[in-house]
Amino acid sequence: MTISGVSRRTFLRSAASVTLAGAVGGTLYNSCLAATAGSDFQNGRRKLIVVLFGGGTRSSESVDDPEHRFIRRLWNEIAPGGTLFTNMRVEGKVVHPNSDGSIMTGHWEWDDIDWSRPVRNPTIFEIYRKAAVAEDTNCWAFVYASILAKTGESLSADYGRRYGANIVVPPTIGRQTAERMSHLMASAGSSGSAEAEAEAAAKCAQLARKTGGIETAGLRSRAAREFLLEQYESWMDQSGTTSHDAFLVERAIGCMKRFAPDVMSVCLGEIDCAHYGSWSRYVEAIRRTDELTWRLWRTVEELDSYKGRTLMLILPDHGRELDRPGHWGFIHHSDFYTGAGTDEGCRRVWMVARGPGVKAGGVIDRPVPITAAAATGLEFLDLEASGGAEKSVWNLMSRG
Repeated sequence: MTISGVSRRTFLRSAASVTLAGAVGGTLYNSCLAATAGSDFQNGRRKLIVVLFGGGTRSSESVDDPEHRFIRRLWNEIAPGGTLFTNMRVEGKVVHPNSDGSIMTGHWEWDDIDWSRPVRNPTIFEIYRKAAVAEDTNCWAFVYASILAKTGESLSADYGRRYGANIVVPPTIGRQTAERMSHLMASAGSSGSAEAEAEAAAKCAQLARKTGGIETAGLRSRAAREFLLEQYESWMDQSGTTSHDAFLVERAIGCMKRFAPDVMSVCLGEIDCAHYGSWSRYVEAIRRTDELTWRLWRTVEELDSYKGRTLMLILPDHGRELDRPGHWGFIHHSDFYTGAGTDEGCRRVWMVARGPGVKAGGVIDRPVPITAAAATGLEFLDLEASGGAEKSVWNLMSRG
């Protein structure tokens, strides 16, 4: 749930409580890739899905944790069948839109921090749609906040909006509703009663559904708009969690079943609740993101249109600061205006690649920029990123 006219961080404080209570046409592959995929690849279109552990996730709470307490699905059920990159590098500004946009293009984007404009270089969606002469319903980006709404299209004269992805942002609520939710949760919290907190969270969820709205400006066609409005009406009739990450994943799964898009990204973001200084909510958000990512992978394995033909790239958008005396680093991910606080905890993340032709059990420790994801995914589709983009690392994870 995103808030219209309200600080996103203000909402995350209450939303975390609500969540806890609700607890290219034809065949596109070249002979080299087809050979590495072997019998795992079914004839037909290849698919690319990029999933971002958005909001900033430190390696110490994920792949570097010896017990992998918060990423059990990723570690035990997804990663073993693919390749793990342990040293992905965030070389640009450590902030969500910059990282997300850069992952989608292969170039470091938005140095001027103006997220109201599209990214400068062609995205994976535009490159695919132009090469495949594909309809808009073949490319979707599900993003957790409106500041990411321009990650699906570029300013490139040869590409741009006409080749962009459909953008889905979670429902929004107004300031008055947000203030009411905040009051309900604060009152319940002061009572010291777990039952009162659960009841308040349920009321907040009802308020969100009754007063929310959904943005359709990022949708490219009537079919896309009808789909999202149908999905939104279904969500309005439900009960339980109003987690915006859960909303996105449910809509992404619905989209996979309806349109079987060839290129899709799902940018999750509730881990950013760490800014409020609650360790328990931070790690619970990682667990929730892990579970939602697994649900997406399970859907890939269950649908004939995706099984055996889908490359999934899973990576954080960036990390968070390291702990030091008097400083709990997980709370922040540096000052992106000045660069103050940027350290190895922010810069070093990871990536799991899973799909046909990908080496099972592979581990790559060499430094790789997160921007390599774009060219890697496009190579799987037998396409190339735009000139000057970071090179593909398919060769490092390929079985061939």
